[in-house]
Amino acid sequence: MSEATAVRTPVQQALARQTAAAAALPEGEGERIAYEIIEAADKAGKSPQEYIVDYARKLDVKAPREGMKSAFWSFGIPHPDLPQDQVLSSQFLASVWTDMENASVDGSARYLEGTPGGEELGQLHLWDADVYTALGLNKAQGDALARDAWSALSENYAKATDGEAIVFTGEMVPWSVAYETEMPQLRCATGPENIHFIYDLPEDVLKGLPSESRQLLSEGWVRSHVHFRAPDENNPPPQKYWTAGYLDVEQLRSLPTPEAQRAAVLEVCARVATLDGVGREADVERLVEEIKVLRPDHEVVLPSVEEQQSQVPTAAPASEIRTHAPYLPGVTVNAKTGPAPLESLTLPTKGTATVQAHSFLPGVTPQAKSVVAPNTTDTPTAPPKAPPAPEQSNDTGMGV
Repeated sequence: MSEATAVRTPVQQALARQTAAAAALPEGEGERIAYEIIEAADKAGKSPQEYIVDYARKLDVKAPREGMKSAFWSFGIPHPDLPQDQVLSSQFLASVWTDMENASVDGSARYLEGTPGGEELGQLHLWDADVYTALGLNKAQGDALARDAWSALSENYAKATDGEAIVFTGEMVPWSVAYETEMPQLRCATGPENIHFIYDLPEDVLKGLPSESRQLLSEGWVRSHVHFRAPDENNPPPQKYWTAGYLDVEQLRSLPTPEAQRAAVLEVCARVATLDGVGREADVERLVEEIKVLRPDHEVVLPSVEEQQSQVPTAAPASEIRTHAPYLPGVTVNAKTGPAPLESLTLPTKGTATVQAHSFLPGVTPQAKSVVAPNTTDTPTAPPKAPPAPEQSNDTGMGV
């Protein structure tokens, strides 16, 4: 069988898409895009940065059908065909999953970069060095602009989600767009009960916990609220959800009973739901009532939004940055039950033992590889280009 006709696994398809997206722009294309941005911004009386973020906010990310499944993603997973300092971006896994779902039921699923707005913003290649250099920006400024633009787009994408949200990430990190921008919108738009995670939590988060607590932390609605990264007391984070959603797993393990641990987890969820504000009041009340039952001798007093944003817990010892836990292709996710498990599969890695996995596409769930992830972008190891759709043109779509 020739390479052209060989049937590739979903993970192989995702890797091929990532490789294609990482290809260099044609000579002069980055400058052309940048000059069109500058011209459009000048006509609007704005800086290029202001213009691009405003432009992103107006792009079309509405779901064409009610109740569609919407994929969300953050960071990536290791892959044996990539250098050790790179990962297979979850964006391309979400892309393949979307195609698989739509092949089964036409028009049933979508992902951000495949929406009309996502394709238009992708055509600007904001992560590309040629583009941001021609805009007069250095790498840090260029990355910040790309992140702000995609964050604005993804916020509207999450707001427009009214069906199941299928999240391609394992452990949520508090500086990511997924946690800070998308999850709050999803919790209010489609509801925490409709948020499902493709990858398992890393085992080092769950180790030492009783089965009841492991199960609770693995539930999608809980994972949409909590994270495990302590803020730095000497450098308070600007993100408003960082402090509210922090769950100290070491302290959790020290609690004597599953009931006490459940109360501690629910308290974090209640703090986050309080910060969500309008639309979550009933959830806060329900969580507080259960906490009272679990801890009848303790009064439940949740801090106000202002107090939450000003409080920074003592920082835990620095730990490795994980990417994501396991992922796999091929399972239909049910809004009530979450992803259906697959039988264990293994993925060979370079120079290491194979790892068992379960999940959704037929690929594998390799061990999460440590990646030093700065708190400025969801995709520290992603290709330098914003991923275009396979057939999209190079036109910026700005009408200039």
